[in-house]
Amino acid sequence: MEIQSTLFASFLLAATIICVTPGPDMLYVMSFGVSQGRSGGVAAAAGVAGGMFVHAVLCSLGVALLISQYPWLMLVFKAVGICYLTYLGISILRDKSDLSVNAERSKRPYAHIAYKAMIVNLTNPKVIVFYVAFLPQFTSNSGWPVPLQLLTLGLVFVTIGFAADAAVGLASGALSKRFAESKTFTRKVNVSCGIVMFFLAAVLLLDI
Repeated sequence: MEIQSTLFASFLLAATIICVTPGPDMLYVMSFGVSQGRSGGVAAAAGVAGGMFVHAVLCSLGVALLISQYPWLMLVFKAVGICYLTYLGISILRDKSDLSVNAERSKRPYAHIAYKAMIVNLTNPKVIVFYVAFLPQFTSNSGWPVPLQLLTLGLVFVTIGFAADAAVGLASGALSKRFAESKTFTRKVNVSCGIVMFFLAAVLLLDI
């Protein structure tokens, strides 16, 4: 018994798009990449990944228990997921800001950077809603037990997120310069990602 291949493929696509979309966590990693160097950027990415891991574990325990007791909640989660993806699409399309960073010049211990990044991720309510609304969409009653499916999907999402954030941390100097010089480039990225969010919401709607 395993996670359905079509659902997993859809999850990989959605997770990758979400992880490479500029957001608060990526900006946070970028700021430390610019101010603390490549190692500082990777340390911040590791902290964000640590927070994501905690969210994944909590989601696999709590959400799975609720779904097992109240199967109709899956429809609720799907509805929330559709609304959330639509909200993301609208927010991204409306975002006309540039990706300026806050370059703090004093060097900091990498463990402290990772800890701060993890706390920022853990205390972000949007991340909590994301895990509750997003991961259950890609589970199946015909596969592994739901808790194991959620944990597996969560770990895959953490891995993809860390890879994306670490890449930003390593190349943050060049990326931040490019974004700062061209707001048009930033706008094109936002429009493309916003359209994809609407597409994913439509896919979920057709699945209800």
